[in-house]
Amino acid sequence: MRIVLCTKRDLVGAVVLNQMLPRLAGDTVMVLLSDKTRPVEQAVPELAEIKFLERDLPVDTLFPLIDRTGGEGALATFDGVARRFGVPVKVVHDINGTDGEALVRDFAPDLMVSVRFSLIFKRNLFDIPRYGTYNVHPGALPRYAGLFAPFRCLVEGDEAIGCTLHRVDDGIDTGPVVGIGWLPVDPARSLLWHVVGTYGPGLDLLYGVMDGLRAGRPPELAEQDRTRRAYASLPDAQSFAAFRSRGLRLYDPKEYMDILNGFLPAGGAVEQAAVAGLVAEGMGASCCCAHA
Repeated sequence: MRIVLCTKRDLVGAVVLNQMLPRLAGDTVMVLLSDKTRPVEQAVPELAEIKFLERDLPVDTLFPLIDRTGGEGALATFDGVARRFGVPVKVVHDINGTDGEALVRDFAPDLMVSVRFSLIFKRNLFDIPRYGTYNVHPGALPRYAGLFAPFRCLVEGDEAIGCTLHRVDDGIDTGPVVGIGWLPVDPARSLLWHVVGTYGPGLDLLYGVMDGLRAGRPPELAEQDRTRRAYASLPDAQSFAAFRSRGLRLYDPKEYMDILNGFLPAGGAVEQAAVAGLVAEGMGASCCCAHA
């Protein structure tokens, strides 16, 4: 199949690509990256900290360093993904505009998949693929529509975080559902660990849909009960206070380094100890600034 794979230009998006692309080795794939930021991410200290951990440090500092050395780890950077898997990787800012639409139409996809893309598709885009456009949403729909669903699950004390595979329609997280996969909550783990882990169960559902489409079997879809829908945007200071009151953490330094180490070439020019120092220094500065 010809597949447009849409994700975010951040640490979790890079991890997702490394998980997905080996499973799509027999397909023709184009990767589109969003680079969307929101002003509130600098206004709320915890959001600024998350942005630093997910984007500023890995994408703006660590990934370019790895790319310049020419080494590769178990996980590839965005430039490394293009080399390792032989796929075009493009950053888009207006997916529904003339250039974005032309890019997708020229590729002529059979399927388009959104995983953490941040940009909303309009009908001129999501109707292009003959099999439709599907979103892997890191929350159990319809209850956890919108942003930061894993965070909301942890604050509410849920035992598991759902990851919903649904077809994209004219709404936001409103399309008919293929299914929901579940990640058990581990209260000893950080929010970042749960965010990274949440996508796996949803991707497993996606692989099943792809296998069915290749065999001529379209997926069975169930309409959402919109009376149970609860949409939320980014959390505010009060929400983060509730998060901390439960003894939860945004990140754990060891968990974070374990993720970053996956991108580092073993025994290469980028020394892991040096990167650990860079991360520790950056985290300290970010945390101090964020909570001042």
